[in-house]
Amino acid sequence: MIYSLENEKISVKIKEIGAELCSYFDKKTNREVLWQANPDYWKRHAPILFPIVGKIENNEYEIGDLKYNLSQHGFARDQVFKVKNQNKDSITLQLSSNDELFKIYPFNFKLEVEFILKEKELKVLYRVLNISDKSIYFSLGAHPGFNVPFNDSSKLSDYNLSFEVSELSDRLLLSSAGFRTGKRHKNWLQSDYLNLTEDLFIDDAIIFDNLKSSFLTIKSQNSKEQVKVGWKNYPHMGIWKPYNKAPFICIEPWNGMADQEKLKVDFKLKFGMVKLPLQKTFECFYTIENILI
Repeated sequence: MIYSLENEKISVKIKEIGAELCSYFDKKTNREVLWQANPDYWKRHAPILFPIVGKIENNEYEIGDLKYNLSQHGFARDQVFKVKNQNKDSITLQLSSNDELFKIYPFNFKLEVEFILKEKELKVLYRVLNISDKSIYFSLGAHPGFNVPFNDSSKLSDYNLSFEVSELSDRLLLSSAGFRTGKRHKNWLQSDYLNLTEDLFIDDAIIFDNLKSSFLTIKSQNSKEQVKVGWKNYPHMGIWKPYNKAPFICIEPWNGMADQEKLKVDFKLKFGMVKLPLQKTFECFYTIENILI
């Protein structure tokens, strides 16, 4: 099942599996902004990462004396979400804990994804509700992919990421297996922009945990189009593309990230873990807006 939202400027499509955004189409420029999941490179569009972000060692984690199994980025991206409500400009999809999920994630929760159109801006709001009788713990991330280059007449090196403010930010380093090494390249980003090249991704994703910006813009020196990606209540950020000239880039605001290699800690103590008290709600969102200058 595919759900649709539309106004005079853009149209948006969302899959019921994973509540995954699968299209943001600009009617004026006649361009699909979102990556279209070519499996030769990456078979997804914009998966939700819950209740973990990244990898855990041996796909296994512990809570106290109990062990559970979760694969990379968790289970939410492969679950069927149900419509909670829908109107002309928004739709909310919901996933609830159940007996099967409880075997791999022992917390009662509701996870809602609300998509809201306003002019050319799409807001994707994640909402976690603790319906348990105790605190619950989770990581939560977004993973939207964007078509870059925008067209066949440009190349990756024509593009840059322009940040809201000038940054002085560390890059957290990853092992060849995709785990954090525990090391960081101090002040790796010392600017308000990052020129895109293939070699940036030779060591996997670019990961930050101290950005000051609340948005960035994908810009090209040869295009009047720009893609603005904003975020709120995400302390961490991943920027990723496969190191194989795949024609897309992912802008990934996160709460939490991959485990540090050979550092086993209780699930509740993992880096970036969100603790949500009983009967409370956690929200974060990101936005997409295709801009014509």
